[in-house]
Amino acid sequence: MAQNNGQKRIQTIIASRPGVMRQSLLAFIKSYGGVAVVASAGDGLTAFNQVLQYRPGLLLIDSNLLDEEVEALLAAVKAKAPATRCLIIVQSNRQEALLLAAGADGVILRDSSSQQLQETLFRLTRPTLL
Repeated sequence: MAQNNGQKRIQTIIASRPGVMRQSLLAFIKSYGGVAVVASAGDGLTAFNQVLQYRPGLLLIDSNLLDEEVEALLAAVKAKAPATRCLIIVQSNRQEALLLAAGADGVILRDSSSQQLQETLFRLTRPTLL
């Protein structure tokens, strides 16, 4: 677990295709004091290998990966690194329901506000900090 000015920060991996969305997520996460990005990946297999290597507290998955890739990544992480909490950014309510049922720790719609994302991050990382 990384530390910043004595504050514990949750190691985080971002799984998102390269581009503006990943850059935006990285910038937002860096501004959020509770987490530290240790790696990012543009596909599910790379993200999974990074999870096994770093054992992060949080995996942030953008659904700009293929649907099957998101589902396979979630299942693999829950099987091999169950302590890693998975937050998935989705485009539809259908995806939200499907991924929550598949074991996601949190799901947030892509058109949610930054405040909603921050609240979700706090909810998912707070138990780890206690």
